[in-house]
Amino acid sequence: MASPFENISKLPTYEELKEIISNRYRKLNQKLEISKEMSIKAKEIARINMVYDVLKNYFEKTIYTLPHVDRLHPFYLDLLDLVVGVNEYRKSIIRLSKALRILSNIRKECLNIMRLAKKSHELAEVRRSCIGRLLSVMKRNRKYIDFLASIIFKLKTIPSIDPETPTVIVAGMPQVGKSTLVKTISTAKPKISPYPFTTKNLILGHIIGPHYKFQAIDTPGLLDRPLSERNPIELQAIMALKHVKGVIVYLFDVSITSYYTLEQQLHVLSDIEKSFNKRIIVALNKIDAMDKNKTDKLVQILENKGYVEIFRISALKGLGIVELKNKLIFELKAIT
Repeated sequence: MASPFENISKLPTYEELKEIISNRYRKLNQKLEISKEMSIKAKEIARINMVYDVLKNYFEKTIYTLPHVDRLHPFYLDLLDLVVGVNEYRKSIIRLSKALRILSNIRKECLNIMRLAKKSHELAEVRRSCIGRLLSVMKRNRKYIDFLASIIFKLKTIPSIDPETPTVIVAGMPQVGKSTLVKTISTAKPKISPYPFTTKNLILGHIIGPHYKFQAIDTPGLLDRPLSERNPIELQAIMALKHVKGVIVYLFDVSITSYYTLEQQLHVLSDIEKSFNKRIIVALNKIDAMDKNKTDKLVQILENKGYVEIFRISALKGLGIVELKNKLIFELKAIT
């Protein structure tokens, strides 16, 4: 599943929309001035229709191409709320939907009046009044037009993750080797995309076999610190990950050069255990340079916590990866 926002098009601002109407109106007038075949009434109707058509096309494009919140998967709904705010997004689309109906009613009313007008000054007056009313609808909705125009870039940064495809979510503190593991277990070249809620990048890869295709993601800046240190935006992003089907691989760095203590790494694991109702698989990374005392102590702690199967790997050197990957495939197949 691609992100529902991946292919949305740029939308004009209020000022840009006004400029489009002005330019097309000027070009239309130039054509109408030299036309000898059209009646005055037909020319005035053409002017009304041109303004109406530009506004109608804009409102329809906005309403029907932007994803509706009621049709979004909870994962993307949470991300939408995080990035731009669901309520403001929903309200803007509803207001433009109402505006579209108002535009249609104004045009019908004006054309009915136009049919009754006889003299050229009467026709011109109806046209001026009608176009003024159409532009007034646009002006009254300036706030929503500009809001939707401003959020397109943000929406397109939302990553394309299929929340229904079984996924390996790689967690652990910074520098423990999460990105390296994703690249190692993924048979496809990882796709690196910006996260809309962090300055770092999301790494998304796929685990592909004869009868399966799974996802593997590294979530930098999210699942690498205690929840108590999170701001509301980060917490909401973490909550969005709850909607993704899959298992969590929690990586420990057991090397002699580890940046973090066992206590710090265990603290983050405890937070993840409390926050996610997902199977957690633990792996001890960098065993090629491990601190044996630290590793033995950690294994004892993890076994006391109920972890029976503990994988010892080196994502960089490829040690233990086959065993870990086979376990992940087994668990992900069980989810489907």
